[in-house]
Amino acid sequence: MIETLYKTETPVKGKSECYVLVLTSRAGSRRSYYAFMEEHGYWNDQMKRFVHEVSSINTEDGITLENARALYESAKWDLTQKGFVHSFVQDYRRKDRRECPMPELEPMIA
Repeated sequence: MIETLYKTETPVKGKSECYVLVLTSRAGSRRSYYAFMEEHGYWNDQMKRFVHEVSSINTEDGITLENARALYESAKWDLTQKGFVHSFVQDYRRKDRRECPMPELEPMIA
């Protein structure tokens, strides 16, 4: 699964800041396992080009689907809190555009 999150409803490819979340399976020595990666894309004025930086990656042999999914959901939650609520999901058949619902915050008890 590949999902790209933007702060803007109408992103411009190669100019709009985004985060790409990737959850995928990999073949291991004994069985398949899962990998999670978060990539940050942004325009760099000094270099005059769009830059992609991997800000998080977890490819440990043996990571379960549940653990990889938890990493994915946690990263997505953090990004929605920063305003990245416009989601573009890519699969091998089509692209869908959808807006991520804003998560409800739990009240803090002091």
